[in-house]
Amino acid sequence: MSLDGIAIRALTDELSQILIGGRVDKIQQPDATTITLLIRNNGTNYKLLLSAHPQTARLGLTQTVKANPMQPPLFCMVLRKHLESAKVIALEQVGWERIVHIIFECYDELGEKTTRLLIGEFMGKHSNLILINPNNQVILDSMKRLSIDKSQYRQILPGLTYIAPPPQEKLAFDKISEEELAQCFLRSSSALPLKKILLASLSGFGPQTATEIIYRSNLDPEGRSEFLGDYDYITIYQQLKWLKELIINQQYTPTIIRAQQKVIAFAPFPLMQFQEYTTEVYPSMSQLIEEFIGNKEIDNGFKQRISDLERIINHHIDRCEKKLALQMEKVSDGADAERYKIWGELLTANLYQLQQGTQAVVNNFYDPEQKPMTIPLEGHLTVNENAQRYFKRYNKAKIGAEKALAQAQLTKEELDYLESIKSSLAQSLTLEDIQDIRLELENGGYVKAKLSKQHKKTKKEPTHQPLVVEQDGFQILVGKNNVQNDYLTLKIARNNDVWFHAKDIAGSHVVIKNHQEQREIPKEIMDLAAHLAAYFSKGKLSAQVAVDYTLKKFVHKPNGAKPGRVIYENQKTIYITPDEEAIQALLANSQQKLH
Repeated sequence: MSLDGIAIRALTDELSQILIGGRVDKIQQPDATTITLLIRNNGTNYKLLLSAHPQTARLGLTQTVKANPMQPPLFCMVLRKHLESAKVIALEQVGWERIVHIIFECYDELGEKTTRLLIGEFMGKHSNLILINPNNQVILDSMKRLSIDKSQYRQILPGLTYIAPPPQEKLAFDKISEEELAQCFLRSSSALPLKKILLASLSGFGPQTATEIIYRSNLDPEGRSEFLGDYDYITIYQQLKWLKELIINQQYTPTIIRAQQKVIAFAPFPLMQFQEYTTEVYPSMSQLIEEFIGNKEIDNGFKQRISDLERIINHHIDRCEKKLALQMEKVSDGADAERYKIWGELLTANLYQLQQGTQAVVNNFYDPEQKPMTIPLEGHLTVNENAQRYFKRYNKAKIGAEKALAQAQLTKEELDYLESIKSSLAQSLTLEDIQDIRLELENGGYVKAKLSKQHKKTKKEPTHQPLVVEQDGFQILVGKNNVQNDYLTLKIARNNDVWFHAKDIAGSHVVIKNHQEQREIPKEIMDLAAHLAAYFSKGKLSAQVAVDYTLKKFVHKPNGAKPGRVIYENQKTIYITPDEEAIQALLANSQQKLH
């Protein structure tokens, strides 16, 4: 659901009243498609966000704080050069297109007053931010550069003359006459629905706005034009006049429509087509856009980060599985090599009666029936040399198998560790959880570490914040990843606290804090902790998950063990079937900080 020309007009009208006359204090580019301008006007700081993201392109005021890269991108530095301390003198939409011009008054390199124009093209995958000199229309730089191999119509490169996107062959809805409107329907295919005819004919309209105008005209948006009469044309035209007057008078009502808490539509005016759903009115378009598109962007970013890390983890899991298969193949070869030893011993025992050749037939004295055995020989070697050759092959295979077995054990441990990280990633609730997992992967050498300000690799400490659930005076702590598991078990938990973990599968460490060590922990609390351990494990979708529990004093971490890896003893087992709805309801009502 992207912004259409009507929503862009509402935003530009709103921002013009707030930002014109303000000065740019700071310019930042937190990611590849987003610019934020900190503008101070009438004693108040406003943060203007401009996004050229293919799915969430937009403009508006924001309160969201995003981390910025250590080294600002080139486009950000160009904007700082031209726009820092510049004054906003105009902010306007180009016709009804999804293009906004922001004009700044500033000083050039010679200290002479001049102007700069920042163009925001908010057009889906073609979105862009372009800085030009309006005096000669020369491009100073752009967020996305377009060369001739990407666009035959226009190139967006520094030093070239700016060419606007190709105009749409549509009529301006605020200037169309009643006769022209009727002709739009009469000339269109009778197979097209009314909403699509309006969408194809009028500039500034998105599918939702076109549907709303037809709906407000008491017509079926999916109806056909062949059934329209003069009265219907008049009704549609009256609705266009209503929308025009609303925009002229800036009587906007920023509205979001929700269906079961999910946003399904938004507009700068009430949407009559969704009367059966929940309607929420916002005080400004910026807040509306921040609520819907901004949160959607955060959600998409959350999912993208999970997907990126999951791809990295799966790559290393595949690598380990292939390596383990090769190692086990060597172990199997070692088991088969026992025959080489037997062949060598049989050849040595029968040296006196065997002749040099390509094979030897001897009685196998290892067989209770001493059946004859045929042993292949190298014809150019003596029988003794063939025997020594088999002993060497046996010893080599035996040593290789022993080494492969030891390496296979390490590979299995690495696989278990990667599976535990993957399980933690699936249970991530916040961006901080994902960052902890990335840092764990960095420290393990699975992903390249980001550079510090001094451009040196530094070991970063995760944000150790276990999940906290409080119930009936007891505090239950849940580690959400391997590093948090270690922190919880080795730093927070005390000897008489009760420790839980899903049996033989990757999962969270769970601890019941027993502040009053003499107090017996109720069965309900024990079951709840076991339930959490089962839910935050790889077996969360299984029935009857086995969960071990013991006192923390019986839990130990082996020297050199990977994060999250412990051994324990004196355990008992509870069997739990995780109930996702019950756990989610519990987490929603729980405190999220550690006392």
